[in-house]
Amino acid sequence: MALFSSSDIADIISLGDPMLQLDALAGRAEGKDVVILSCGPSLSEYTPEALNDLLSGTCVIAVKQAFDTVPEATDFQILNTWNSQKYDYSRRRPLIIRETAAGDPPVYGESDLNLLVDKPSALSEQLARKQNFDDFQFSVSMTRPWGPGVLYEVGFYLAQHLGARRIITLGWDVGVQNSAVMPHFYDRPDPHKTAVLAEADRLRTIQERNKFLHANGILYNKPRIIPDEVNTCAAASGPWQDYLAQNGIELVVVSTGSLVSQSIPRARLEDLLAG
Repeated sequence: MALFSSSDIADIISLGDPMLQLDALAGRAEGKDVVILSCGPSLSEYTPEALNDLLSGTCVIAVKQAFDTVPEATDFQILNTWNSQKYDYSRRRPLIIRETAAGDPPVYGESDLNLLVDKPSALSEQLARKQNFDDFQFSVSMTRPWGPGVLYEVGFYLAQHLGARRIITLGWDVGVQNSAVMPHFYDRPDPHKTAVLAEADRLRTIQERNKFLHANGILYNKPRIIPDEVNTCAAASGPWQDYLAQNGIELVVVSTGSLVSQSIPRARLEDLLAG
C-alpha cells in the first residue's frame, strides 16, 4: 500500500493548476522517508514482491519504467520526454508528473502535473555543473533546470518539497563511465519489440512512429548520451548530498555498484525500512 490513497491523488489531480497542486503537496510527507526508484540495473537487486513488502506505507517516487516494478506501492511517477512508453495504470494510478522542454519530440500518454524545462544551449548551464540547487526548489520556481536527468530536475526537489527527512534511492546507478550507453534494469532482448521497431521504421514522420510505438507498448525517444555526462552527474552527487544535508535531509543509496560519491552512505533497504 502506498502512502497516498487513490482519493488523495484524485483530489490533487482535480486542482488542475500545477501551482495549486504543488501547494497541496507541500509537507505531505513531513519527517518521513521518501524512496526514489530509478531505472538503473541495480533496481533488479530486489524482486517486485520484496519491494512491495518493504515499501508498504512509505512514500515512493518512481522514475519512468520503475513504476512497473511496484505499481501498488507508487505514489508519484515522474516522466520526461525521453525513454517514453505506454504504462498500465489498471492496478493503481499514481500522480503522474511530466516535464517537457521546448523542441522535444512528441510523446503520448497521461500526465497530471505538467512542468516546463528551461533548457539552455550551453553545457555549463546544466544543474549538475552549475550546482545552483537553491534556485530550483519548488517553493522558488516551478520551471525545471536542465539536470541532466529527471532525478535531478524533479525527483530530489519533489522529495524535499514533500518534507522528507531522508531520501533513499534504489536504481540510481548514474551509468557507465566514458560510454554513450546508459544501462537500465529492463534491458533484455525481445523479438516482439524488434519486430515492432522494424514496422515503425516504415512510417514517415516522427509523430506517426512515436504514436505507433506508444500504442504497442514499446519504448521511444531514446536520448543521445554524451559520454562525459555520466562523469558530470556522478561528480554532482556529492554536492547534492551536501545541499540536501543543509536542508535537513539525509541521502542514502541502496544500489550496489553505483557511481555516486562514496561520501553518500550505502545501506540495504530492509535495514533502513525495518519495522
